[in-house]
Amino acid sequence: MKEPAKSSEKISELVRLYIKRRPFLKELIREGIVNYSSLARKISIELGMNKKENQFDRGSVKTSQNEKSNLQFVNAIKMALVRLTQKNAEKEEDLEGKILNVLKRSSLTIRSKVAVVISTKEIEKLKYYSYAESKGTITYIIDEKEFEKIDRNSKRNIVTSEINLNLVSVHSPVELEETPGVIAHILQSLASEGINVVEFVSCYTDTNFVIKQADTKIAYEILNELMG
Repeated sequence: MKEPAKSSEKISELVRLYIKRRPFLKELIREGIVNYSSLARKISIELGMNKKENQFDRGSVKTSQNEKSNLQFVNAIKMALVRLTQKNAEKEEDLEGKILNVLKRSSLTIRSKVAVVISTKEIEKLKYYSYAESKGTITYIIDEKEFEKIDRNSKRNIVTSEINLNLVSVHSPVELEETPGVIAHILQSLASEGINVVEFVSCYTDTNFVIKQADTKIAYEILNELMG
């Protein structure tokens, strides 16, 4: 009897979807720190490809056939993982080059003493760097001096606010709009150094990050290196 029943194309597609739905796993594979054999066995079990041993079939020819079939599935999954990794590496190398090209043509500005205010109602006469309205709330990125001017009535509508922040703006060429992954690359670079982005706003070719003042020096060094 010919095994495995699933075609190699079907297995490759199942493996692709399995990895796609687990970004953290995709990153580990990209870093080359995953054991393909162990991962293939795990995928085989989770996707229900392993044939379970019946307690009445132990030591029988049927058990031996099941083990052989399971091994074939695991090997097929392992090969699919290897091919997927090679394919993704080629795509990522090309995409990374485009991302770095956009970043190298970008510039950086920093505004200090910024505040973030989230209100349930519009705050009249408030001068802001950025304004974003969502369902039920409005988020303002403003100068701390503007924050001090907010009247008592308006403060009653404020859900939360934070001061001692800086606004980091990355000004990129128009190619930013057509290059996927640029912003993700920046955010990942900041996150890898433990920098939390308090607020994030993207407007055409300008990408704005609000971060704590204490993180600004490291953030500047990271972004400057990306653009260098």
